[in-house]
Amino acid sequence: MKKLNRYLLSSAIKYLLISQLAGISLFMLIEFFQHTDRFTRSFHAFTMVLAYVLLLVPGYFNLILPLAFLISMLIVLILMIRGNEMIVARTSGISTLSLMKPFVGFSIVLVLLSFVLTEWIVPLSANASNYIYQVKIKGEESHVFIKNDRIWFKRDNRICNIDFYDTKKDIIKGLTVLELGPDFSVQQRTDAVGGKWQDGSWHFTGISVRTFDENGHITKRSYPAMSNIINEPPSVFKVVQRDPEEMSYRELRRYISRLKADGHDVRRYLVDLYNKLAFPFVNLIMVFASFSVGLRYAKTKHVSKGVFSGIIVGALYWLFHSVSLSLGYSEIFPPLFSAWFSNLLFIASGVIGIVTLRT
Repeated sequence: MKKLNRYLLSSAIKYLLISQLAGISLFMLIEFFQHTDRFTRSFHAFTMVLAYVLLLVPGYFNLILPLAFLISMLIVLILMIRGNEMIVARTSGISTLSLMKPFVGFSIVLVLLSFVLTEWIVPLSANASNYIYQVKIKGEESHVFIKNDRIWFKRDNRICNIDFYDTKKDIIKGLTVLELGPDFSVQQRTDAVGGKWQDGSWHFTGISVRTFDENGHITKRSYPAMSNIINEPPSVFKVVQRDPEEMSYRELRRYISRLKADGHDVRRYLVDLYNKLAFPFVNLIMVFASFSVGLRYAKTKHVSKGVFSGIIVGALYWLFHSVSLSLGYSEIFPPLFSAWFSNLLFIASGVIGIVTLRT
């Protein structure tokens, strides 16, 4: 059995590396040619685009890993069926569960690897690639910074503070703008409850404007709505304010705690938080999916059928998972359920498929 386990794992790892290389190369080529108009301007632009694409590799590696693992296992199973090795294993009394054991053990290693990538490597590389794209490639000014989890930036004689910025919806909650005089005294303060980016400009609601004269008198005016209090586009804030996908589990958990303390709705962010734990386990689920699908093949010479089947199963998983997350974002599904729904569905389908196999 030890020799058989080594044979199965070595074959699966070989095809896994080939599948990973093919998938990452495809994504890198797509990203590279999307920016051909930028890197042809100069050698510096070319190196920036190349650095941007290379920094995306860890994210793509982690994203493609479950699908590549599924395809590699399907190829191994189909080659065993084609070479009559599966018949030899069956007649020797080796059960389906015994064949699955080495793959299950290896999938747990991949689960840990995926979690390490998601927690430490992908956030750093994604943050660096986002900075290069926004600042070095697109030329956005990096005059925005974060202090105490709030966004600050300065334009001419105005200092602006954003309490909360939603990168998914391009929504601002809690804006304060201070206009300074030549002696750096505050001449006017503008506060807005919320704002949304629409039709190329910011539209704010709940406006209060306080004016301070030289004698210290304060004049306050209120407006239900006002546009263009600030003119910075959302891309400027995204240089420093990362998407939940670009945060580690610990960073996102701290961010959610801060939002809760400030009274913000965090249900959308809870979906992303639970998904960071649910996604690595897709590698384990793919073991059940591969055996459920792969062992149903009759003797065939077409390995391409296994690759195609793996892509179909992977596409179905991503379809269900994306829909489930969308329902979680829309607050139709509870956050925990929306993150784990596809995992539960596919592992149940895989177990049922394996139990109902004709052996």
